[in-house]
Amino acid sequence: MMKSESEHPKSLIADIEEPAPAYRSTWRSVISLWLVTRVGLSLLALFCSVNFPHSPLEKQVAVWPPSAPLGDWLARVFLEPWNRRDVEHFLKIAERGYRVEDGTLSFHPLYPLFGKLAGLLTGGNELLGLFIVSNVCAVLFLVNLERLARFDLTRRKAESAPFYFLMMPTAFILFAPYTESLFLLCSTICLIRAREGRWFAAGLAGGLAVWTRHQGIFLLLPLAIEFWQWAGGTLRDARKHWIKALNLLIPPASMLVWLIYRAAALSDVSFNWRQPKSLIYGLLISPSATQVVAEQSFIPPWQALSIAVRAFGVTNAVDLLAGSFYVLVLILGAKQLWRMRISYPPYAILVIIVSFSLSTGPQWSYMGLPRHCLLAFPLVFLLADWGARRSARLIISLLGTFWLIFLTMFYALHWVA
Repeated sequence: MMKSESEHPKSLIADIEEPAPAYRSTWRSVISLWLVTRVGLSLLALFCSVNFPHSPLEKQVAVWPPSAPLGDWLARVFLEPWNRRDVEHFLKIAERGYRVEDGTLSFHPLYPLFGKLAGLLTGGNELLGLFIVSNVCAVLFLVNLERLARFDLTRRKAESAPFYFLMMPTAFILFAPYTESLFLLCSTICLIRAREGRWFAAGLAGGLAVWTRHQGIFLLLPLAIEFWQWAGGTLRDARKHWIKALNLLIPPASMLVWLIYRAAALSDVSFNWRQPKSLIYGLLISPSATQVVAEQSFIPPWQALSIAVRAFGVTNAVDLLAGSFYVLVLILGAKQLWRMRISYPPYAILVIIVSFSLSTGPQWSYMGLPRHCLLAFPLVFLLADWGARRSARLIISLLGTFWLIFLTMFYALHWVA
């Protein structure tokens, strides 16, 4: 059952000031959940890596017995099974910066920058740095996800939100050297601060999300809705708080800074006002994106879906099944999610529509679709609410465990992106 407005926590500051803050148990449960999942998925990825080695290091260095040099063996066992696909580009950015000719301009700078800094602390190992950033951000995200859930759900249901998030398709990516953990952390902090009426912090977190992934700009929608409600719900009331409203400009300003950098330093912005598609591939997304995925286009979702269905195969089936999970949850729970918070459904709908609008050619039509849909994280609050019923919890847990195992194997085998 959802909480009434009177049951909502006043602020995170008030919670921290309690003699025995409830969030102390949050850290324990989240770290335990992260550790169990981390170990289990790492062993699974290692098993796949042993039987189907991909990188030169995987092929050259045996897992057992441990061999010298020790650093290479440790990297082969703990890091290389997760070194797949886009990790290559994050590593290039962290190691030597952006270059027009290698497709790295498709990726926003914050995650590889943090990976570079973490790598310096580990002796210059950027892959380890990226790995550390992803996993630390995963823990912090799951903690903040529960904090955000407490605004709308009972304490018991909110405490289950991290578990149910890990039951969502492609949640395994939180443990890989990818941007999702950092993006989701920034996004949850953005909405938490908005719910508290701390608009500079909310805007700043939204700006950091923009510098992590281009989907960060979508946070402007729930931010605007939250501000409208906070200010009184009328234009007259909103005008009284126009100075605070300026903080909502931080996310688009962050995007503008990134575009200016690409245009001025890298000559990577090219578009024609008469061709609307060039505003996407040329302005918002780098023209060099085709160096990462040769065939890609942003088209109406029904056209992209038609391409995927016509070229139906194993990879398209996996992507469509996993992506359809988010659509199904949204359809079944849209009204309930609206009652929780009216800013959540528009954001989730926008993320999913955009995700289904990105076509990557007939051979692999929806590359990365489940990962993109995962960014519609408010949907997990529906699972946490439904999971209060034992039957629903059992079904979600069984299906979620299947997806974790199945997609981790596909990722380690280099079959999904």
